[in-house]
Amino acid sequence: MTDPSLIRFFTMLFFAAALHPLDLAIMAAFFVTMALMGAHFSRKTRTSKTYFLGNNLPAWAIGLSMLSTSISSVTFLAFPAAAFALDWRQVVPNLANPVLAALAIWLFVPFFRNTAKTTAFEYLKKRYGEGARLYVAGMFLVMQSLRLGSILYLLVIPIHMITGISPFWIIFSTGIGAAIYTTMGGMSASVWTDVVQAFILYLGGAVTVAVIIFDLPGGFSDVFRVAGEHGKLSLGPMNWDLSERTFWTMLIIGLTTWVSGFVADQNVVQRYLAAKSTREARSATLLCALMSLPTWLFFFFLGTCLFVYYTVLPSAEVAALPPDSVFPHFIMSRLPAGLSGLVIAGVLSAAVGSLSSSLNAFATVSTVDILAPHVFKDRSERFYARLGRIMTVAGTLVMFAVGYGFWYAEKESFLDLSLKLAGLLSGVTVCFFMLGFFAPRVNRKVLWQSFTVAISLNLYLALVEWKFIPNFLRIHVHPYWVSTLVIWVMIVLALLLAWLQRTGPERRPGLTIAGARETHEAAGETSSA
Repeated sequence: MTDPSLIRFFTMLFFAAALHPLDLAIMAAFFVTMALMGAHFSRKTRTSKTYFLGNNLPAWAIGLSMLSTSISSVTFLAFPAAAFALDWRQVVPNLANPVLAALAIWLFVPFFRNTAKTTAFEYLKKRYGEGARLYVAGMFLVMQSLRLGSILYLLVIPIHMITGISPFWIIFSTGIGAAIYTTMGGMSASVWTDVVQAFILYLGGAVTVAVIIFDLPGGFSDVFRVAGEHGKLSLGPMNWDLSERTFWTMLIIGLTTWVSGFVADQNVVQRYLAAKSTREARSATLLCALMSLPTWLFFFFLGTCLFVYYTVLPSAEVAALPPDSVFPHFIMSRLPAGLSGLVIAGVLSAAVGSLSSSLNAFATVSTVDILAPHVFKDRSERFYARLGRIMTVAGTLVMFAVGYGFWYAEKESFLDLSLKLAGLLSGVTVCFFMLGFFAPRVNRKVLWQSFTVAISLNLYLALVEWKFIPNFLRIHVHPYWVSTLVIWVMIVLALLLAWLQRTGPERRPGLTIAGARETHEAAGETSSA
């Protein structure tokens, strides 16, 4: 018999009052296309290498996939809401992206391609042993679980508001859609669907901006005039008050964030390794860097356009809405049939692209770094490809659990807890890589000594924030600074301990940036001789 809940779901879907049949057709076409692409690439992923790294992927596709991976529901929905509510200061952390991208192209891309095969954490085993690899890989899986759930949660708000569909079914259908083609097609399906999703994303945003400008009495000139009058184009105060979201505060935080993004994020490193050559990996990273900042600026501009629209053409209904709901309301009430479906497909693209990349990274790390070396040793390539698919399904179940937890728990406390856990768990992981790359005298013993102090400080600051520490024992640090502070404490302490203990540089050729250069130069001299 047919499940009555499924009947209710499809009834809600096809009779959602806010959506025209043309919009529903566009949304259905989006999911069908993603599923067909997954089925197509499933025939080409017979080995673990092709499942986890793809098969002869061109640089431009990998670059667009990197872009889609960095763009999620946050970019499409939260960035316009931030610009609508305040100004452009929350784009400032992303201004650090081009600087760190240049460093990645110069140093990190070739270094990872010489020291890792499938994951970033393979390098840590060579440099600091299996314990470092397991800890950082484990923290990555925890962070990916939180990321998967938060993306689904952020998607629920606009889709539920626009369509009236139950949050349960939004989470289920979107998660299943991403999981099906990722499970079947692996990395190749993830990359090529990312390419399609990038175009849909841009098209959806461009349609919204075009409709707004067309409806404004003064057109494009109204946007800059009204936004300027209300201070909506500001990047924040230029003072050095570290307790506020000033320009400099956000920029420093951005530098820390993007170092971690280009070094310790498997979603990115996996794409370095998927390229056919170092040159193509560098080209892909360059393409992503060139397109990322304009993309973020564009979605902040979209939020500014929404502010101008409802300032010039006031709406009592919009005035009563929270900023996060303004863009969904505009889609529902102002866009004509067909165009609203296209923009909703853009929202879905932003979420599904990130979900797919994170699911693939989750499966890759859990298989390559945890299960293969410790549980299923010395198996065939086909076995590990099947295991990767199983772990994609496992990641999907974790994603559902966290996503439903976000929705059904007390929203503010649950979200607040997840953000604080993110700061607690991820702060020191980038230090393992940076010390490994640039500090040859920091050996395994020094690493764990400095880690113990840094993670203890991180835990203390988290407990202070949660008010578990008595007032007279509290040293308050603004939450923005916790991760940055802990990173610098661990790095400085490790360097100091290495100096005090007079540790010599470890003789492991190619496992530090300096060592890799010496090895490369020696190889060049040998070949020329």
